[in-house]
Amino acid sequence: MRNKRRRAPGLRKRIGLELFARLHADEVAAHELRTLFWECTLRCNLACRHCGSDCRVDPGVPDMPLEDFLRVLDEEVTPHVDPHSVLIIFSGGEVLVRDDLERAGAEVTRRGYSWGMVTNGLALTPERFRSLRNAGLRSISISFDGFPDVHNYIRRNPLSYDRALEAIRLIVREPGLAYDVITCVTGAMVPRLDEFREMLIAEGVKHWRSRSSPWDAPRTTNHYA
Repeated sequence: MRNKRRRAPGLRKRIGLELFARLHADEVAAHELRTLFWECTLRCNLACRHCGSDCRVDPGVPDMPLEDFLRVLDEEVTPHVDPHSVLIIFSGGEVLVRDDLERAGAEVTRRGYSWGMVTNGLALTPERFRSLRNAGLRSISISFDGFPDVHNYIRRNPLSYDRALEAIRLIVREPGLAYDVITCVTGAMVPRLDEFREMLIAEGVKHWRSRSSPWDAPRTTNHYA
């Protein structure tokens, strides 16, 4: 059987391919990468009622090694962006269960990226916070879902509210740190939101984001004190 030679694409196909390549290049240029999320773990130190992810205390899935993430960053991302214009967000799971988080932050900082993280605050001690800041932490979001009865019920941990509030007190007093507090609003908190907002203001919070629970219509609201 004779080998058939692959025929060059016809004129119409070549024009179509060139047009697609131009449109793709224009699309990439118009939608520059500004924020890159790395879900660095599926492990979590809480078992929240409203969590719709696969995150567990022991999810049975190992964390992505830092070296693998850095390789993807170096080979697939950095050649196409200005690192100084991109914010990398470490998320999970609960990021603070990773004991190499500081090394991850230091590595992306060394490459010219800013980085931040999302946390429930349960494990954010003053010592850990200081080590993360020393590793280049620039922004942080802390989940805080209401007054103690509501927050602890949602998070299924009697220490959760106090630890989250302690973490918030750390971040609002830190110069040069971008932050916000994120509230998953459930029905129990709807009539108490004004009271909760006043409490956050009294604690020095200037940036508050709320979103409805998974059982409500999806919506997100930014609040500024």
